[in-house]
Amino acid sequence: MILSLLYTNNRYEVVAYFNYQSQKTTIYNKKKKVHKKKNTEYIGDSTIIYQNPEDVKISGDNTNNLIYIYLESFENTFLDTENGGIKNVNCLPELTELAKQNTNFSNTDQLGGALPFTGTTWTIASMTSQFTGLPLKVEVANDMDQQNRFMPGAKTIGDILNENGYIQELMIGSQKEFAGTDKLFLQHGFDKICDINSLKQEYSFKSDELNQWGLDDYKLFELAKNEITQLAQTGKFNFTMATIDCHMPKGFLCKYCPNTYENRYENIYACQSKLINSFIDWCKSQSWYENTTIVLVGDHPTMAQQYVNDVPSDYQRTTYNCFINSKVTTDQIKNRQFTHMDMYPTTLAAMGFNIEGNKLALGTNLFSELPTIIEKYGQDYINEEVQKSSEYLDKNIYQFN
Repeated sequence: MILSLLYTNNRYEVVAYFNYQSQKTTIYNKKKKVHKKKNTEYIGDSTIIYQNPEDVKISGDNTNNLIYIYLESFENTFLDTENGGIKNVNCLPELTELAKQNTNFSNTDQLGGALPFTGTTWTIASMTSQFTGLPLKVEVANDMDQQNRFMPGAKTIGDILNENGYIQELMIGSQKEFAGTDKLFLQHGFDKICDINSLKQEYSFKSDELNQWGLDDYKLFELAKNEITQLAQTGKFNFTMATIDCHMPKGFLCKYCPNTYENRYENIYACQSKLINSFIDWCKSQSWYENTTIVLVGDHPTMAQQYVNDVPSDYQRTTYNCFINSKVTTDQIKNRQFTHMDMYPTTLAAMGFNIEGNKLALGTNLFSELPTIIEKYGQDYINEEVQKSSEYLDKNIYQFN
């Protein structure tokens, strides 16, 4: 029992968690007067940690549509060493080329991505952090379905696009109610969610198209084409979807998965790489493609521990990202220190929105010249602060029942 307790504390830092909860942070309610120089573009203030999105002017003419794909458990570890992973053979050749040909923000001088961070390392937490620029409170984990409202005080990507006339849809192969996913999106600007239950009402599925979570990804991408085709006829759109085949504990093999690798997980990854690339090729053939920004982001490092036992202790595991058809560019894509929270303003910037000050919530626009908050203050400091209790978050953002 003692050994089990020690392991649990070491693995999940339980003692540290309760210690931080007894402390309070003020990073969310610090106000700082903005000093703008006349006749110069205001690029922002790097000393600001939290920027309330409600106080930021967000504008844009002729902004792009958005296709945003959360890739379940997609991390760069499974690339070969030449491209930033640890493998001898790259099981993600298509996604590697997509990242090279487009924009990939990396923590190294090879391909890389976002650093794991408190409140961002499981699916609903990752969705929340990318959507709101805030980490999900660890103590609520997957229990947000028990709340009436999901962070009602947060201003999200969905809220901003809704204000700008976008029609928005989420497609997932699992149940929308899990962990409050439906509340997060429908209460923040989304018009529709297609999940396994609603899809079953519209389509009939064969047994080999389903898994224990819901719908296999190859079928989900097939149906996504139908939904996007309809959305594109309504005007500006945001189509967001999430994959599931790489979910722990061992992923789901579909009928298209190869048997190339001894590692089962690598075969699933390889299948996903081809599937996603094929979907992008389809997008390229559509009339709306040139006016659409596509963002591919791994939601968190895999929790399928048996497949990452060979990861060297000094290797930094990060999640995959790729920005396709961004309306802005930057040379500052290598050796960056950033988290999923930075996807919030970065995605809007890629679509063509101008974000005054380049900061939203705890996120920084990676296309700008500003350092992220962990580049400015260090990951350890920010990580400690977000684990502390916050009266501001409880009162203004979460507004619990």
